[in-house]
Amino acid sequence: MSNLELGAQIPAWHWDYGPSELRDWVQGAEALGFDWLAMTDHVLYAYELPDRPPQGPYVGETNQHETLTTLAYLGACTEHVTLQSAVLVLPQREPVLVAKQAAEIDVLTGGRFRLGVGIGWQEPEFAAMGANFRQRPSRVEEAVAVLRACWTQEPVDFEGRYTTIESMSMVPKPVTPGGPPIIFGGSAKAASERAARIADGWIGLAYAGPDVSAKVIGGIRAEMERNGRDPEQFLYQWSTPLQDDIDALRETFLGHQASGVRGFGVGMPSYDPDARIDVEDYLKKLEIVVSEVWPAVKDREGSNNAAC
Repeated sequence: MSNLELGAQIPAWHWDYGPSELRDWVQGAEALGFDWLAMTDHVLYAYELPDRPPQGPYVGETNQHETLTTLAYLGACTEHVTLQSAVLVLPQREPVLVAKQAAEIDVLTGGRFRLGVGIGWQEPEFAAMGANFRQRPSRVEEAVAVLRACWTQEPVDFEGRYTTIESMSMVPKPVTPGGPPIIFGGSAKAASERAARIADGWIGLAYAGPDVSAKVIGGIRAEMERNGRDPEQFLYQWSTPLQDDIDALRETFLGHQASGVRGFGVGMPSYDPDARIDVEDYLKKLEIVVSEVWPAVKDREGSNNAAC
């Protein structure tokens, strides 16, 4: 099974951090020892209209840096931390272009990129981007096949329902053999089964408890075994909002660890745009996670290994 990993959410959503602040934040998080830093994705957010209900909790003006271009920039600001999308709404994007962008980030970062993807939920965003909302499941599966074809074949040939590529070139290839790991988000049965069949990892929902993680991870492991895949060679990742109650945060981490999670992340301390804090104060909160939460997870892991 993969090693334990500690991650954090890049504050490029809700808060109006500029490029220098984002740079200072990722460099500070890297210096603290975080293994991965992840970034959310949306291109558009919908305003409420008389004939359009609110689209989840995010309505109207919502600060959101573009995911792939921002990660490319932050890759140049860091040296060893892994950068990840969590998650890119893949079926509303053209997959050949995503393949090129992801390969480029992988090259520019020396293989420090993971592509977290999901099927999305905001139907007006799909409509605005000319994408079919109802075809999300089939499109995301085909898109993953397109990505891997572009990353591994030369020349590239692909014949699918939505994409056809005939003897084309995409170079440079990713430096990561086979291309960046693809990690699926979502805890629905269909989403976890899809991850078990075609992904390299799974990202759990932030507000789901350890019981949910245990159920989903158990299902993924069983589905992987049915498909002849090794469930030990799979990343089980989950994040929770960063809270001030460190004892509660520690217990939450330990609960998910018992459920099989290997990649632990903390989100932003608040998703209220007016709750923005400066970089130095934010990094102090992350330092507390490193010093007062993460050691308990590593100690539990050491005890489990000693008992084996």
